[in-house]
Amino acid sequence: MRPENKPDGQQRSFIEEARRRQIIAATVEVVSELGYANASLARIAERAGISKGVISYHFDGKDELMSQVVTQLYVSGSEFMAPILTAAIADGYRAALHAYLSSNLQFIDDNKSYVAAVGDIVLNVRGPDGTLRFDTADGEREIIAPLAAALAEGQRTGEFGDFDPSVLARLIRDSIDGVAVRAVRDPDFDVRRYRTHLIRMYDAVTRKDDR
Repeated sequence: MRPENKPDGQQRSFIEEARRRQIIAATVEVVSELGYANASLARIAERAGISKGVISYHFDGKDELMSQVVTQLYVSGSEFMAPILTAAIADGYRAALHAYLSSNLQFIDDNKSYVAAVGDIVLNVRGPDGTLRFDTADGEREIIAPLAAALAEGQRTGEFGDFDPSVLARLIRDSIDGVAVRAVRDPDFDVRRYRTHLIRMYDAVTRKDDR
C-alpha cells in the first residue's frame, strides 16, 4: 500500500515525504542528464541509492513519478514567486509586472536542471487517451488568464496604456519560456542580462502614449 493510499485520511509521515523528495531529486538529475527515454526506474533508484521497490512503494509507476516531478516544479515556482508578487502589487501593477518577469527568470536561472527535466517530461508523458498530459490548451489558459487579468486591471487603473491584455500575456509567457529553453541549451546564456532587457522592453510596451 503506497503512503498516499492510507486509510482514514492519514497523512504521509515526515520520513515518507523526505523519501519522495529524494526520489524526485534523483529523477530530475537522471532526466536532465540522460533524457526522459533513458530515465528508467532502475537508473533513478541507482542514482537515489535505493531499490527500485522503494520507488514503487511511493509512486505508481514511471508516469506518476514524472507527473509529480512536473507538479512539484510548479508548486516550488509558485512558492518562490507568490510572496514577491504580493509585495510588489502594493506598489502598483507596473511594479507587479516587473516582479513577475524578474521572479520567473530568477527561478529559471536558479533551477536550470529542474527546468530542463520538466521540459523533457512535458513533451513525453501522455494520458490514457494518448494525448500529452501537460502540454495542453487548458494548461496554457490557466497560466495566461491571471496574467491577462492583471494587465487589464493595470489598464483600468490607468497605469498601463492601450494594448490587448490577452495577446501581451501570451507574448510575455513566450518570452519567459524562451529563456527557459535557451538557459537549458546554452550554459553561457546570461539570464540576468536578458531579464534586464525584457523588463525594459515590456515596461515600454505597456506605457501610455501621451502624445
